[in-house]
Amino acid sequence: MEENKKSNNKVIVIILALLLIGVVAYTLYNRSEYTKLTNAIEEEKEEIEQNLDSMIVKYEDAIAQKTSMSNELAIERDRIIALRDSVKDMKATNYSLMRRYKKQIANLEETNRRLFYLNDSLKGQNQLLAMNLDSANVKISNQIAINDTLSMQNLNLAEKVAIGSVLKLSTSKVIAMRERSSGKLVETSRSRNTDAFRINFTVGKNEISEQGERQVYVQIVDSKGNTIAGKGELILTDGTSITYSDNTTINYLNESVDVISLVEVNRDNIEKGVYTVNIFIDNKFVGATKAMLK
Repeated sequence: MEENKKSNNKVIVIILALLLIGVVAYTLYNRSEYTKLTNAIEEEKEEIEQNLDSMIVKYEDAIAQKTSMSNELAIERDRIIALRDSVKDMKATNYSLMRRYKKQIANLEETNRRLFYLNDSLKGQNQLLAMNLDSANVKISNQIAINDTLSMQNLNLAEKVAIGSVLKLSTSKVIAMRERSSGKLVETSRSRNTDAFRINFTVGKNEISEQGERQVYVQIVDSKGNTIAGKGELILTDGTSITYSDNTTINYLNESVDVISLVEVNRDNIEKGVYTVNIFIDNKFVGATKAMLK
């Protein structure tokens, strides 16, 4: 009986020893696998940081070119710097956060391709314009330089649409009018006598523009930037909202169209200064003209 009890104790000891060995082996295996996983995540983390650092360098180079997109590029660069700093502070065990960062980087790479393509196009245009100016060797005054800058801005806007189909004004003129006691309107140059503005302009011929009805909007702005005789709101192609003073519809058939707009105003609200008339077709700016009132 005593021998059987000793035998059973030995069996129990052996089983416990085997279980202990199994637990130790399992623990070592798990620790090894955990180390492999954390090392892999750490390598991915370092790779992500290197990719972000490379992106930042590219953005710095593009910003240094000083194109009209430099501000937009700087904003995107700051976003990448913030993301890189977040990755540096991330713990190597947070694999779900690592996956989310990799998805954000994929989106950033797509944005990079779009922004750098646009920036390279602007850089090429600037270089071409510089070559043309150098070959012409033209000395220009400060006023001409300002006009050239405005022309370049208008050109950049025009390049964002289908250039061949854009409608333009061939002529434009604004005249201040006063109303006589008979009701007849006659021209005036004095603000205190102004009862209306008459705007005459011609939409130029364009053989490839789409035919059909076009909405024409006229905006009269005083020297303080206030819209005179506001009639409604217009959303432009860039999302800007403006108040217009008059609108009409023309039937455009690829030929020149003469348009007359008469905007009645309260002479008590008309002050001395320069009045600018902006003209829009559909939701695009097409031209402007000015009048000076004494």
